[in-house]
Amino acid sequence: MNTDYISHPDVMVEEVKNGWWAVRLNRPKSLHALDEQIVVALYSIFEYLHQNNNVKAIWFDSTTPKAFCAGGDVRKLRQLVINDEVEQAKQFFKHEYALDRLLHHYAKPVVVWGEGYVMGGGLGLFMAAPFRLVTPHSRLAMPEINIGLYPDVGATRFLADRGPIGLFIGLTGSIMTAAGAYGIGWATHICEQGRDVVLNRLSNIHWQDYPAGDFRAIDDTLNSLHRPLAAGPLQNSLDVIHSVCRGQDFVQDYQAICGLASARSDWLRQASENLTNGSPTTAGLTWLLWQWARQHRSWDDVFALEEDISAWKIQHADFIEGVRARLVDKDLQPDWQVKTVKNLQDLFGEHAPVSDKVDSWNALLRQYGVLQH
Repeated sequence: MNTDYISHPDVMVEEVKNGWWAVRLNRPKSLHALDEQIVVALYSIFEYLHQNNNVKAIWFDSTTPKAFCAGGDVRKLRQLVINDEVEQAKQFFKHEYALDRLLHHYAKPVVVWGEGYVMGGGLGLFMAAPFRLVTPHSRLAMPEINIGLYPDVGATRFLADRGPIGLFIGLTGSIMTAAGAYGIGWATHICEQGRDVVLNRLSNIHWQDYPAGDFRAIDDTLNSLHRPLAAGPLQNSLDVIHSVCRGQDFVQDYQAICGLASARSDWLRQASENLTNGSPTTAGLTWLLWQWARQHRSWDDVFALEEDISAWKIQHADFIEGVRARLVDKDLQPDWQVKTVKNLQDLFGEHAPVSDKVDSWNALLRQYGVLQH
């Protein structure tokens, strides 16, 4: 096979048939976690497939049903920061967002098989594709509240696109089932049939029967395979979500969600627990980014801002501590830098997360009193 792209041992590329190519993440022990080398290889692969005239469509999945991708390799990022190799850690985000941006602007159809865990950086890849498939075993989330990071990889925008529901999901890191992901438009189709069955159907499309184009051909085929599921906990909680997430006052939203500790729903109680035990600074940053993205829609601006915010956040004490508590020592007892929520300003002190590239973000920080000048 011609490999005019950067290859990587944890990424498999193969020609299927009929113009279809498959890209597969193959790092099962870490649930296909992304590091700098993998995202650089993926960028090169997708760029090559985009330029190859023999490629009509791309199938993107992993080699195991347990996860499509559980996120970025944050343990490795934490260690880089501890080793004072911050510039290398920043490079990971630069390359990851370049990959996400490429996929958001991609002209050829990409179908992602989102089985198992689709979280963090994995959800960023998933949301960048026009065809986003889930199964009854899919679990989707942006759980950065638990590790003191923040929902990035384009979540700044795709959370804001979902209004109060997106804000709630970002603040709580709540896990969505296939039904919930489909209900808010994160997934485009629910497939109960296995991966090989779906891929086989797609790779046998008679392209010439679709004068409206390749995207229509794929959409029609997937529509015939789609099987709706009964409402999940997200749909059953919509009234509550809208009552606690007003998006007008951070402290009110924060306290209202934490107040769900006695809710009848297990899912809502877990959401409350995640926010109560999560990093208050992450919560404040997530809320502010949601506010900003309600007004600013450009993917280029989103990723430019996220690159600046991530460079700031990985050096924040809460990221080092959050990853330690959840993924290194696994004691689940993080000692956050700011422990209580009084107002937005106190969460950041004198070290506000300003941007060198996006002035409208700095204006928003001044609007909410986070930035004083």
